[in-house]
Amino acid sequence: MARPKLHSDEFILDIALSIMLQKGPSAFTLSDVAGAVGISRAALIQRFKDKATLHHKVMERNTQEVRDYFAKASPEKGLDPLWVMLKDLIAGMGNGAGMEGHLLLLWGDVQEPSLRALAAERNRLVLQAIEARLPAGPRPSGHTASLIQTVIQGACMQWLVEPEGELAAFMTERTRMLLAILYPDHVFG
Repeated sequence: MARPKLHSDEFILDIALSIMLQKGPSAFTLSDVAGAVGISRAALIQRFKDKATLHHKVMERNTQEVRDYFAKASPEKGLDPLWVMLKDLIAGMGNGAGMEGHLLLLWGDVQEPSLRALAAERNRLVLQAIEARLPAGPRPSGHTASLIQTVIQGACMQWLVEPEGELAAFMTERTRMLLAILYPDHVFG
């Protein structure tokens, strides 16, 4: 008879993510995760097989959270709904503490094909959500959505190199500046 699980997979994935953010995808170990969870390394291996599988499960869950977020988001078109969604999305970036760990995760994503595919899906989900909310206009919506996403991602990288205030506030302001240029007759407050 199998022993009951003391910790859910979700709890273990939470702990694994926090350790990956602290140490990076290369440096974290199964022993690190097992010790933080309070289980043996063997028990962790029994549930997740190996480090690569655990890493993949963490990123699969992250991708599912992005899917769920956009599935629940209002699909309303227009600049105001777009701005609300963008501010909410950017707010999820927080104040910037620990962003270096997310950069390491991204580095790990681009090293392994199945993780790269998940990262690409998350990227496409954001791009599609922006494009779906853009009003009809003189510019192709795909180009405009791509430009908005590029500014958001670029602002994050810019902040990482030269932090100025809190990350979400910095990214929101850079995004607002772009939208004000693209749509000068609209107020983004």
